[in-house]
Amino acid sequence: MKKLVILLQLFAVMFVSACSNGEHVADLKSPIEVVSDGTGPKVCIADVTDNRLFVGNENQPNLPSGEILSPDYKSRAYARLKNSFGSQTGAMLLPRDKTVTMVVREVLERALSDDGYTVVHDSAAEDTDTIIMAVSIKQFWTWAGLQKINDNINSDIELDVYTQNQGNQKHFNLKNRQTRKVLTDTRTLYKTTTEQSMANIYNLALEKFRNLQ
Repeated sequence: MKKLVILLQLFAVMFVSACSNGEHVADLKSPIEVVSDGTGPKVCIADVTDNRLFVGNENQPNLPSGEILSPDYKSRAYARLKNSFGSQTGAMLLPRDKTVTMVVREVLERALSDDGYTVVHDSAAEDTDTIIMAVSIKQFWTWAGLQKINDNINSDIELDVYTQNQGNQKHFNLKNRQTRKVLTDTRTLYKTTTEQSMANIYNLALEKFRNLQ
């Protein structure tokens, strides 16, 4: 009987450890490869700002959180992990050479290229032929509910995009929630759900960026 109790205790420790524990690095792949002929109007994404609010509150899994909210952590974190009891036990982070702002810029630049624009990375102030774009990241977070281990995984992305072209200004809001039903909570599902949400944002950008001028 004593051996059975010990075995059960060991199994419980292994089970909890097998659930999300600590910070896990997993890159996000872009939704699509684009080959542009570079003949359309020039667009420069002058700025991408991460304006997500990290609260550090594990009772609100839909909000960006973490145990140590360092600038590096906040720039790379994109998903909240939990254990079988619903408690926060870690996060999914991009590799150290990549940030959420870089991922967002890449997705939008690919959408612009696929819409026929010529994406440039520098624009002189006197270059009035270039459309200038600024992006505010309001949401970029993947999470699951607290009730059970197989709660749905949700990925929320929301971007405010502002453009200026020869004195004309426009505002676009790109917003998506991707939801995936799961039987078992795994780190891979947080990654792939985020990638699907990115693909949806890419498609929204394709639709809304067709008439920037």
